[in-house]
Amino acid sequence: MKKVLFASTALVAFAGAASAEITLTGNAEMGVRNTDSFEIDGATGDISIESGNTGFHTDLDVTFTMSGETDGGLTFGATIDLDEGGDGSPFENPSDQGGEAIFISGAFGTLTAGDTDGALDWALTEVSFDSGSLNDDETVHAGFNGNNGLDELYDGQILRYDYSFGDFGVALSAEIDDDDGDGNDDVYGLGLRYNLDLGGTIIGLGLGYQASEVAGTDVDALGLSANATFMGDFTAGLSYVKYGDHIPDAIADGAFTAALIDSNDAVAVAGFASQGGRVLIDGDTDHIGVGIGYAAGAIAANLNYGKYDIDGVGDIDGIGLSLGYDLGGGAIVQFGYGRSDYGDVIDDGDDTIDTVSFGVRMNF
Repeated sequence: MKKVLFASTALVAFAGAASAEITLTGNAEMGVRNTDSFEIDGATGDISIESGNTGFHTDLDVTFTMSGETDGGLTFGATIDLDEGGDGSPFENPSDQGGEAIFISGAFGTLTAGDTDGALDWALTEVSFDSGSLNDDETVHAGFNGNNGLDELYDGQILRYDYSFGDFGVALSAEIDDDDGDGNDDVYGLGLRYNLDLGGTIIGLGLGYQASEVAGTDVDALGLSANATFMGDFTAGLSYVKYGDHIPDAIADGAFTAALIDSNDAVAVAGFASQGGRVLIDGDTDHIGVGIGYAAGAIAANLNYGKYDIDGVGDIDGIGLSLGYDLGGGAIVQFGYGRSDYGDVIDDGDDTIDTVSFGVRMNF
């Protein structure tokens, strides 16, 4: 901590009338986990489910945050999440995204570039309202949707402009196909937010849209969400997203489409195409999700459910649960459970995936 304060003081001294600050935050986790997973038959490409084994869970994440202000009152800053930087090569390449996000803000709005949400994700609210779990069990099940739309269809380097006035907010975003792939196009998005005040109860509304082209096929995502806090301690939300002509990588945090891609690699299915974890189909994928959260004193809890309806494939759904108890000082005891049902898409005796974790998260 002394190094952080010294660096901040030195930057302020050189900045003159302007100011700058660097802070260091992080978290550590330890506990136990058990996670089922997909298994691909290398000869037939068949997808099955392999039961997980119980093991220890340890994780460490560090984030640097830098901020400053110009003489004219513009604020600027950047963050870098070391957990997202991989082996460091994406971070070292200015044309790639390695876990960093950079912004500049003023009366005109805010411009952000790098590892940031596209306009759809910016506008919509996820249906998980909790303190989390070690293994993110409540958000990696097959029914959950992180509302990332078409984000990271290419290199994940996103540019977003957003502006808020009163209860309204608007955002525009773009992600460029740097490789200029044949039949591919850049991703463009629009997002809108509005807070509706109903006699003291605030309902947050979000609407977002993104569009692109992959291998000559037009793909898009249209989503909306609503959430509200009531009775002081409860929060509930609903979201709906329609994906045009593709299966999104949001299912099981990308694990399902990754299994489809691996299955295709094993048997080379004719006409199969994918990009950025998305699989092209002749039809749409619809998702609906609902969730409720409770937080009072040291206790936090969340329950959410979601389902994907994929044209020509079937339904995939899942449920997630998390419980947390705040010990104070940044330490939280966490339990998480997720269950995914692939009964319509996996022809196997076991068509469900379960994940569970328990332990302590320490925030610094």
